[in-house]
Amino acid sequence: MNLITANKNQRDSQLVDPNCVAASSSSNHKKSPSNWKVVSLLFFLIGLPAIPAIFIVALVLLGPDAIVEASSLINARYFELPAAILVHGVSGIVFFFSLPTQFSTRLRITRPKMHRLMGRFAVVSACLMAISGVWMHLVFSPTDLGARFISLVIVAIAICVSFSIAIAFAMKKNIVAHKLWVTRAVAVTLAVVTPLFLEVILSLFINITSPMGELAMSVLHDYDRLIGLVLNVLVVEVCMAKKRFNLSIRNMKHVTQLK
Repeated sequence: MNLITANKNQRDSQLVDPNCVAASSSSNHKKSPSNWKVVSLLFFLIGLPAIPAIFIVALVLLGPDAIVEASSLINARYFELPAAILVHGVSGIVFFFSLPTQFSTRLRITRPKMHRLMGRFAVVSACLMAISGVWMHLVFSPTDLGARFISLVIVAIAICVSFSIAIAFAMKKNIVAHKLWVTRAVAVTLAVVTPLFLEVILSLFINITSPMGELAMSVLHDYDRLIGLVLNVLVVEVCMAKKRFNLSIRNMKHVTQLK
């Protein structure tokens, strides 16, 4: 009887012992999946435009005479009208550092406050980046208001709307819908990156100097963002549908085993 009581007291003391709690918490943190493949992929994809933006922002802030050789590589008008490029560049850099961490399962479980803070940075920077992208076009290409500009406006609106919906679901505590819409919002945002890969693919399979190649490149130039938007959203929707299907199959097997 004394042995049972002693064991019970020991277990009770462990329940309130901060060291035991910390050890247990640390163990759980280590077991939490990190989803590092998705996070790494997002850092790579967003980094394609974001890393050059770091250097462009730095050069614009330093001025055209600070590093003449490097400054000659970027648009000279960036130095004359720096506001739009600075807002767009800085918001893109913030988005680069904040968005991929939203897909870190470990961060979401172990540091929920940090997850929410980085999420706010990601949403605000995404919307600023989208709006300032339109602003940049109006500043540096004010006469080009054709298909390329319309595509840019559509993608910018889609970015702001999709992230807004994701935040609305988060505020309603509907985490499942929140995750779905964050994924869609990222797919929409990456519509500006997808054309880089499409251009490489076209150059591999089509002679871009031929009439067909010139037509393809012309269409890609005018509608590249819209094409990227449609492709990205289709890929995401197919992946999510496949995930839901696999989950339903597993649930059916589980129910069958219980019977």
